[in-house]
Amino acid sequence: MHIPGRWASLGQKHPALSLALALAGLWLLLYASLLFGNHVLPWDAIDEFYPTVYFNAHSLRMGLAPWWNPYVYSGYPQIADPQGMLFSPLMMAWMLLRQSPGAHWFTWAVLLHLLVGGLAMLGLMRRSGANGFGALLGAMVFMAGGVAASRLEHVPLVLAYAYAPVALLALRHFLAAPGLARGALFGVAAGAMSTQLVQVAYLFALAIGAYAIAALAWHWPRYATRERRRCAAGLAAACLLAGAIALPQLIFSWAYLDLSNRTEVPLAAAATSSLPLRSLYSLLLPNAWHALSGPYTGPADRVAAYFYIGVLPLLLLPGLAPAWRQPAQRRQILFFSASAAVAILYMLGLHTPLYGWLYDWMPGLKHFRRPSDAAYLLNFSVAILAGLAASHFRLDSRRHVGVLLAIATAWLVLASLQLRGTEARWQARSLIAATFAALAWWRLRRPGSTARTAAWLLLLLVADYGCFNLNGSLNRGPDVARYFMRYDAASFLVHAQRTDPGLLPPRIEPVDAHVIWDNYVVLRGLASTQGYNPLRYALYDHWYGARDNGNLPRVDTPYNPSPASTLSDLLGVTYLVRGRSAGPSHGSPPPGYLPVFAGKDVDIWRNTRAYPRVLTPLRAILLQPAAMPAPATFAHTDFRDDTWLTPRDADDARTAGMAAETCTGRLQAISARHSPTRVAIRTRGTAAGWLVLGDLDFPGWQADVDGRPVPIHRANGMFRAVCVPAGEHTVAFTFHPWGMVAAALRRARHT
Repeated sequence: MHIPGRWASLGQKHPALSLALALAGLWLLLYASLLFGNHVLPWDAIDEFYPTVYFNAHSLRMGLAPWWNPYVYSGYPQIADPQGMLFSPLMMAWMLLRQSPGAHWFTWAVLLHLLVGGLAMLGLMRRSGANGFGALLGAMVFMAGGVAASRLEHVPLVLAYAYAPVALLALRHFLAAPGLARGALFGVAAGAMSTQLVQVAYLFALAIGAYAIAALAWHWPRYATRERRRCAAGLAAACLLAGAIALPQLIFSWAYLDLSNRTEVPLAAAATSSLPLRSLYSLLLPNAWHALSGPYTGPADRVAAYFYIGVLPLLLLPGLAPAWRQPAQRRQILFFSASAAVAILYMLGLHTPLYGWLYDWMPGLKHFRRPSDAAYLLNFSVAILAGLAASHFRLDSRRHVGVLLAIATAWLVLASLQLRGTEARWQARSLIAATFAALAWWRLRRPGSTARTAAWLLLLLVADYGCFNLNGSLNRGPDVARYFMRYDAASFLVHAQRTDPGLLPPRIEPVDAHVIWDNYVVLRGLASTQGYNPLRYALYDHWYGARDNGNLPRVDTPYNPSPASTLSDLLGVTYLVRGRSAGPSHGSPPPGYLPVFAGKDVDIWRNTRAYPRVLTPLRAILLQPAAMPAPATFAHTDFRDDTWLTPRDADDARTAGMAAETCTGRLQAISARHSPTRVAIRTRGTAAGWLVLGDLDFPGWQADVDGRPVPIHRANGMFRAVCVPAGEHTVAFTFHPWGMVAAALRRARHT
């Protein structure tokens, strides 16, 4: 592999640039099938996170605030979703570059984050004394080793992981020459990482904090007095900037948590995501437990327990011995070995008493449920160690290179032989790695430049990852979002929504219709009662019932015991989307429903009993706070004439009682305008009357009549009602995120 003279000259004059270009080329080779093929990221990435980010970007491009998502779970505070990525700077900047960013564009966004992290890892390795070969190898392990490849579906985790080396590199840059500007740079990087309120960010924040303390303890005695002052000022700037960047997402998510179904995650929930020690067997062989091919027999989730980092990084780890003899590298080895050990102990979860102790002692840990997320910290630490070890490999020794490639060839053949089962084509394809190792062994038998040897070895790692880590079994899937944009059943509902005579769009209820009917509705502007997210509004869960995703069965409640419930009618559920896999009774519409569409995999039935989303009842029946009407009584109420005032607290009960005495007229709803965060309704009445909106009562929603604030009362369990004076008025409901925060502060004071 001859390197042209001009490129060799570039490498000599600008070594950092040449290494960065080499890494970008390796990144393109590693992810070529995703970057340039027809596939996109699989599972959660495409089903949950892409529609979420699409809603953020599309709303902003339309000049709308993406604080409230009206399309999933009958309305959802998207700004408060800790995995919503609204404040993720690079993700949102990339998605805003296109008018209608598709799933393939989103895939590029995620993979570009990995490239940015890889480039930062390259800088970290060089600062630690690694040579070019070791730095590139360590960066490749970071970008495509272990869970970095197997868990690409968990996008917010990947983004936090990608920012971690950027933050650590900025910290090391600051410590080398403390100053205000370098401290600010570190704060920006740490803040960007912390905008992802996920456990990976939490763990890396702790790891980087520990690294900062250890590094400061070593640097402080060596700083002059002036440097110490600069260090203190820089750290203060870093903390302020990091806090300013991370604080909005932290505040809004905090304001939502005590209203959600996950105020705390019980310790027992960590059981299924606790990895037994034997799961580390996949570090040595990629198809351990048949994670890639055949029926999976592993001790834990197959994507969370996938640790394979490649044959070459494993074989080069003995190079840590000579690295240990260099003081600068010894400090890195000590820290990241300890970091890897802590990550393993954490991943074990409930298999040891440690996690239970941490659960009780560490602030914030009760909001996370997957000890296995520490695998990202493990892969990060192993990448550092592998890069340092590889830097001491004798690239100029034919004997060392020959032995390395001989063992690698045999190891890769063994890994290939493990790929048995239904995906036999992978076994044949996986022999490419072993064949490439044998070819490299043959081509490098003669003396040559170390650059040529390094290039062959790095390309071998690309082949290794391409055959195992990135072969598509864990990280590629079809572009279901594009399919949904052409889906005939969805197109039918879009047309039906446009021609619906109601003031506000009707809602749909998917039942046994798979995850394609969860968050993809955002792409077509269809309002649904369901969605795909483990975090939901507890009030909605209690009254209506909501599931994590469409692969799970319908959740029944006393007030919503069937798809044909009165509560569905109140939500304005006009169309029931029923999957053909629902069983033998799927062909029989519920009472009051008429078949209107028959697709190849779903039937759509129209609800003739659905109430309009804007109701103007005559009478209000006031209950005490926390009291509810009997389910049977509720089901037989005619909500065109009556509404149940179900106060959220004593203040709501008091003001609702006063309004109920005077609000006895019948309003006429004339017209309505709506956006995700605002609904404006024109009304007319000869006397004061009730306006009940079939949208969720949620803190942060505020109402006004012709610009004059009026209280919102909770009606019918989970809806909004206001008393509108006589005459012609415009009643506006507007979502203010800081109102949600103010309500959370009031609740905190009262508790």
